[in-house]
Amino acid sequence: MKVRNAIKKVKSHFKKRGIDITISAPTKNGDYKWKFRHEGYEGSFSVNGMHGWEAGALDGDACLFHVRGVNDVSDLYTDYHAGSFRDNISQVCESLLPSPPKFTAGDLVRGKSNKRAIRQGYAGKVGLVMESTGWPRVAWTGERPNSYGGWPSYPERDLELAT
Repeated sequence: MKVRNAIKKVKSHFKKRGIDITISAPTKNGDYKWKFRHEGYEGSFSVNGMHGWEAGALDGDACLFHVRGVNDVSDLYTDYHAGSFRDNISQVCESLLPSPPKFTAGDLVRGKSNKRAIRQGYAGKVGLVMESTGWPRVAWTGERPNSYGGWPSYPERDLELAT
């Protein structure tokens, strides 16, 4: 992905939620990363094969997608490396500002008829979403909570709203 497309993707992800985010460009003083901050965390990426301030850097390939806390600093003496790397810019954006859950507590859902839902036995079942934080916890009709005292969680993409 080109740097200019990565910048567009970051801005559009945050704009969908009503947040105007600024992306700081690299400078000639040794900084080589494009950075943006949101609620105490910093996302960054680099340009493959060149410094970010060089001419044509916007047409370079974005790489080294990274997330860390704003005040978190790597320490080479103790082998501590702040933050973690991601595979692409979408994962960086999702870790800084997660998308809202597809289902909210109280929604009536049905298990889709896909391979995983059929294999695990909840395809076609109807249930109530008890809690939703990415993987909704569903109370299926006629079933009790599991032995740990809670409702099992399921992938959002395997569920649909029951009408």
